[in-house]
Amino acid sequence: MFKQTDQRGFSMIEVLVAIIIISIGVLGLVAMQGKTIQYTQDASQRNVAAMLASDLMELVRSNRNAVFAPSGELSNNSNYYKSLNESFPTAGVAACRTASGCTSGQMATDHLFLWTQQVRNSLPIDDNTLATYLICRDSTPDTVACDNLGSAIKIRTAWLSRNSDCPANTPCANAGAVDSANRREFYQISFEP
Repeated sequence: MFKQTDQRGFSMIEVLVAIIIISIGVLGLVAMQGKTIQYTQDASQRNVAAMLASDLMELVRSNRNAVFAPSGELSNNSNYYKSLNESFPTAGVAACRTASGCTSGQMATDHLFLWTQQVRNSLPIDDNTLATYLICRDSTPDTVACDNLGSAIKIRTAWLSRNSDCPANTPCANAGAVDSANRREFYQISFEP
């Protein structure tokens, strides 16, 4: 006959099982924290892109003569406009920062140059991503292309997503390692000046 004894406490197997369960939970929390940081950074970049588009929208509105034709309709040509794969101005207009002043077209060029510098300082981009920016007259706000019709101006910005193996705020130097075109995020807005 076996004698029944009172058992108290936990056996070693129960302790090990508890440790494994707790470890799995902690590892899940660590992975979730990493994803949370990544999604927060993505949301921050989207917010910066929206803010930059809004800034350009206000620059255009402050210099309406650069986008309106004498007839009162939007002009087909403006120094603010930029087509796909077209370069941004590489220099500002010094006269716009002096007392002598400048024309509305020169001011548009100066605004666009300074805005591009702000974009370069605020978003992780490379020259190929900057080439995908678009500022144009358009009547089709949901498309990428511009038809040069209508009463709205479309602004499309882009940046390199941080969802990659590249360091924060820098595009990948080795385009062969990660295709930057697949890492681009876009923000597009249309407005009537």
